[in-house]
Amino acid sequence: MGAKKVKISSVKRAAHLKSKKTPLSKQQQQKQKQKRDQLSSKREQGQNIFSQKARKRDNLAQRKKYNKLASLGLDPLEEDNEDGDDQMLDNVADMLDGDDLALLHANKRKRKAKPTSEADEDLGQSIGLEKAYASDTKKEQAAQKIKLDLLPIKSRDGQIITRTTEVDYLPKPKQKKKNEEEEEEDSEEVEEGETEYEDSDDDVVNDVEAPSAVPVQKLISTTDLLIARQQEIERQKYRIGIICSGLLEKPEDKMRNFHALYELMDEINPASRQANLMAVRKLAIISVTEIFKDILPEYRVGQVDTKMQTLRKATLDRVTFENALLQQFKKFLQKLEQITAQVNRRGGLRTPQTVKLATVAVQCMCDLLVAHPYFNYVQNIAQLLVYMLNCNYLEMRTAVNQCFRTVFSNDKRLEMTLFIVRRINHLIKTKQNNVHVECITCLMGLKIKNVNLDAEKENELKQKKLESHRQRLLSLSKKERKRRKKLTEVNRELEETRAEENKQDKHQKLTEIIKMVFTIYFRVLKNDPTSRVLSAILEGLAEFAHVINLEFFSDLIDVLNRILEDQEELGYRERLHCVQTIFVILSGQGEVLNIDPIRFYQHFYRNMLAVQAGKNHDDFTIILRTLDEVLVKRRRNMSQQRLMAFVKRLLTGSLHLLHNGTLATLGTIKQTFQLTSVLDNLLDTDTSIGSGRYDPELDDPEYCNAASTALYELALLARHYHPTVRRMAVHIAHGVPASGEGALPTEIGKLTSHELFTQYDSTQMAFNPTIPLPKAGQAKLKKGKHLYIRSDFKQEYGKLLRDAKVSQKKGKHNLQIDFFSALQ
Repeated sequence: MGAKKVKISSVKRAAHLKSKKTPLSKQQQQKQKQKRDQLSSKREQGQNIFSQKARKRDNLAQRKKYNKLASLGLDPLEEDNEDGDDQMLDNVADMLDGDDLALLHANKRKRKAKPTSEADEDLGQSIGLEKAYASDTKKEQAAQKIKLDLLPIKSRDGQIITRTTEVDYLPKPKQKKKNEEEEEEDSEEVEEGETEYEDSDDDVVNDVEAPSAVPVQKLISTTDLLIARQQEIERQKYRIGIICSGLLEKPEDKMRNFHALYELMDEINPASRQANLMAVRKLAIISVTEIFKDILPEYRVGQVDTKMQTLRKATLDRVTFENALLQQFKKFLQKLEQITAQVNRRGGLRTPQTVKLATVAVQCMCDLLVAHPYFNYVQNIAQLLVYMLNCNYLEMRTAVNQCFRTVFSNDKRLEMTLFIVRRINHLIKTKQNNVHVECITCLMGLKIKNVNLDAEKENELKQKKLESHRQRLLSLSKKERKRRKKLTEVNRELEETRAEENKQDKHQKLTEIIKMVFTIYFRVLKNDPTSRVLSAILEGLAEFAHVINLEFFSDLIDVLNRILEDQEELGYRERLHCVQTIFVILSGQGEVLNIDPIRFYQHFYRNMLAVQAGKNHDDFTIILRTLDEVLVKRRRNMSQQRLMAFVKRLLTGSLHLLHNGTLATLGTIKQTFQLTSVLDNLLDTDTSIGSGRYDPELDDPEYCNAASTALYELALLARHYHPTVRRMAVHIAHGVPASGEGALPTEIGKLTSHELFTQYDSTQMAFNPTIPLPKAGQAKLKKGKHLYIRSDFKQEYGKLLRDAKVSQKKGKHNLQIDFFSALQ
């Protein structure tokens, strides 16, 4: 069959030809392809921003619509289907007219209509369920707790104890976006990608959980206030612990966290505008001190200009950290100075709270000075502590005194020692000797007594000998192996001698310190001999009398003699120090002086019985030191009568002392017996040897006739409660034999009097030797005997009892006896 031809109008033909596309050539197809690729790449690169934003905004609106319908319990797909059905009905309506169109619109309205009551009920139920779920979730999060590991502690037994605590669980907050537009654009990426969280330490450092000041509307009891205070203290303790652990872990990155601790040290917290508790302020000060004690270097930090010098990266990081650390340390010291200024300056707020806080600040500065005596700003600390040494609070003065003694004993360079002594000298001179005793007693910790200039000279001579020996080996040795070996040994010894500090510099500083100390002592003795620090001055002179220049001896002895004779209110302790100083001078270089010490013998003899087994028992050490100078070193310059008088009075005073003082006394007497044979007369009870009668109350040892008596006190000490005292007394009574009957064991005989006083001291509630435990046994019960006033009473009442028993057997059941009438 042939194809059927259909005639169409010219209008339709033109439209058909217009819509018909002509085939493209290969070049045209390539150009179109390139254009499409360019357009797609531009879209991918984001140049068509407005279209992308519109598309994303549509997608976001569609997603929000879906989420809203899902939360209300509706099916979003049904809504889409309904929209699609409505669109299809609209398309069909365009092809209908008349009654069919009216019927279609009616069906459409019925289809869209829904029972409103059922919809409202479903909507209410869904909203109620959502609210209940949200409230349950909040309650679970509020009750949820997590465990955190705390720093372990070490017990006294050496065991490591781990600790944990429970804290409220807080979900990590997400970082907020700066711009809302970026949040809308990147919402899909944030949901699909990884989430970013803030650092947990920053939340603690910034104190995000700080309670805000809420106006109180109801009355609060004292118990509630105490509970709230304790909770705040515990919260701040946890916060300080987190900050300090972070600083100790990596101080280079956590240097900014010092500001949070400084805020807790202030009276009003600048961040929260609330008052800090006193316990929290003390804890913050102590924590910062411990951090600086751990992270401060042992050397002095120098100033390096990083802008003018080119440094390596590691060096630049170290210099930057040191500069930042120095700034933080300076700021901390300024805050401590402000705290101490409230109680040390005029017009300061001197309340019990500020005094306690200032005490903590002073103790922290003392710890820093002892831990790092060569760091920057340490001289500023020492200068402030010197002024605190003269404050009105005993606890602060005691802490600074102990600190300076520790610094003096540990300072090897003598730089800090010289600086402190100079500042003390300036303080005493400014106050015109009106200072507290601690300003003088702290100088007792100086290492002047241990200085031996002869040993330094011997070291220098040894170094010169070793150097000459080395040169001799270099020139005379022939065998290379022996030569190298000997050279190595000699070089090692030379390095050991050269490793010490410069002797000349050390000697110069030590001389300067000695001059400052004796300037302080002599100024007080000359200008104000009745000062309240006179006792400490005399004690210091007695301690350092061996280094006083010879040209000062005569004047010093005259001043001390004037003090002993003129000042009647002078105590026994000051008198003993004066006598000790004089005898130390006369036993050393002062032997060349033509001075008769008989007056000082009388002063010492008069004050020997002032010490007893009471509060002043520790002062017996002053008598022991003076006895070493008088009875041991100067025994050849004493007459026999005076020597025996001192031994007799010393043994009499031993009856009033504790057992360690008695042992020290017997040790001195034993040593004197071993050095001279004059005292053997005191062991003889025959009183016809001496001339006259012994007078124990006479103050002059030369004329008390001690040779006419004997050491009767040894008989009492032989029955002493302490076994070592008994053994020592028997040993002296036998004439201090080296062996045989009455000899002492080696471990007791080799001890000096000072060692006996220290070793047998029982102030620490420890008895030496240990008291043995009593033997276990059962006590025997002894049956006692009856005692009667009348001798025949026992026979009488025995007879009455027998008669009563006989009558009871005959039928009388009640046993009643009248003993009184029967005996009469």
